[in-house]
Amino acid sequence: MQSARYDGLRVGPNLFLATSKMNGVLRLDQATIVLVEDDPESRESLTLLLESEGAHVVAVADAEEGVETALRVLPDAVVCDLELPCMDGFYLIQRLRDHEIRGNHAPAVAVALTGHTDDAYRLRSIGEGFQHFMTKPARADELVSLLHDEIAARAAG
Repeated sequence: MQSARYDGLRVGPNLFLATSKMNGVLRLDQATIVLVEDDPESRESLTLLLESEGAHVVAVADAEEGVETALRVLPDAVVCDLELPCMDGFYLIQRLRDHEIRGNHAPAVAVALTGHTDDAYRLRSIGEGFQHFMTKPARADELVSLLHDEIAARAAG
């Protein structure tokens, strides 16, 4: 079995969590994050990472379930793999943004995760409604820092 790795966190045959807290502070305390990732090991490692930083994480495996979850919980942030079975992450963000506009809800911070590195894919993700684009494997410290800063800015209005 191959292990998924998010710099500072590894999940594999011997599940373990390496130190991911930054300066011993819970960086995402009380934030609600919907995580959409179809790879079970990556989903688990990202969930452990975000929960270890104090976030409440609702993790799902596909875009349809991600949409249903995001519309139900109205999260502070969505972290979404773009390459998903059936419907992709672009479907999810379009549905979420439409719901936020129609319901006059504050937009959730949206981070696209993908193995694609080309600028066209990055530009499409931003154009579709994601504010941020990260290439897999995402660096744990960068993801947590990004989410912390963007969620704090969202809360400040």
